[in-house]
Amino acid sequence: MKSSIHLIMISIDHAIFIEGSPVRARMEHFGALVDGIDIISLGASEGNSVLKLANGVTVHPIASNSKIAAGWTAIRMAKKLARENTVVVSQDPFELGLIGVVASWLTRRPLNVQVHIDFFNPYFRQESLRQRFQALIAPISLFRAASIRAVSGKIATYLRDSLDISASKITIAPIFVDMQKVQTMPTSVDLHALYPQYDWIVLVAARYVRQKNIRLAIEAFELFRESHPKAGLVIAGRGREEQAIRDMIVDRSLERSVQLGSWSDQFVSCMRTSDVFVMSSDYEGWGMTVVEAAACGKPIIMTDVGCAGEFIVSEKNGLVVPPRDPAALSAALEHYYVNRAFALNMGKAALRDASTYMTVDENDQLALASWQHAIEAASSSS
Repeated sequence: MKSSIHLIMISIDHAIFIEGSPVRARMEHFGALVDGIDIISLGASEGNSVLKLANGVTVHPIASNSKIAAGWTAIRMAKKLARENTVVVSQDPFELGLIGVVASWLTRRPLNVQVHIDFFNPYFRQESLRQRFQALIAPISLFRAASIRAVSGKIATYLRDSLDISASKITIAPIFVDMQKVQTMPTSVDLHALYPQYDWIVLVAARYVRQKNIRLAIEAFELFRESHPKAGLVIAGRGREEQAIRDMIVDRSLERSVQLGSWSDQFVSCMRTSDVFVMSSDYEGWGMTVVEAAACGKPIIMTDVGCAGEFIVSEKNGLVVPPRDPAALSAALEHYYVNRAFALNMGKAALRDASTYMTVDENDQLALASWQHAIEAASSSS
């Protein structure tokens, strides 16, 4: 049954303007659940115009060189768009969260804040001055939110225990992964066919950014390769750190053992044709690629971030190692390489747990519950 809730979403995800993008498909899907979605997209390009999508979803672009001016424009726009049963949704608790707080106050409509990243992680705060600032301002919107969607139990625990936010405000809703789509996707890349010189292929599939700490995977593989020179590391992705990663590979004389490629739209094919999947991130909110690798039945090694301990439990359906510890990651690779039966069992266990992962209906119910909590909280406080 369709909800009477109307959403005003404050967003900076410009993939909404790309026809066929997963972001657009997800918003159109949510549009069928509620009574309309107005997405205010900050930082849009000058060429973007108001975009009418399926199921009552409308995208309102704001193109401005000034972030402050764009923020005030978004707030004014939210005031015009608000109606009965509106929930203002901020897609992060940082700058967008502050915009949401003001928009919620002016419109007298409840605020729902989404938390997709563990901003309390010390590595998040150390990465840049901006992220340190974001971690400082996040509690402002979270304290004022009528409801919060957290993508992991780790985040929810921090909000409850460290920020003293009531558990009744928090809905835990992990990132949705369409298992059927992952498992029926055609194989367009075969890593073993591309690199027949390797007897065992380790895959990292991630954006080339500091958060993903691809350097850690290279350092760990270099240690592992000393005993297993026929193994190969394939890094799939793209991003601003690419040249630094290439330089690191050359500096360590690993050109024959480490391969880089984009394949950003073909991560699943890369996972399916690799031998082990590694996530080496410093921090994550959840870790969608880990769930996709599990759906492919791959043995998984990941740092203790995101869904580690919740979806991937060490030695139950994968291996979990400390962040920024190349020796521990190398030892995990060694464990899988030497104990192939154990690795196979971990892959089977990951596949089994992926088969019971959240369904579309369950994801929809969690989203609706979070928005409905905002309406109910506003009603009870008025």
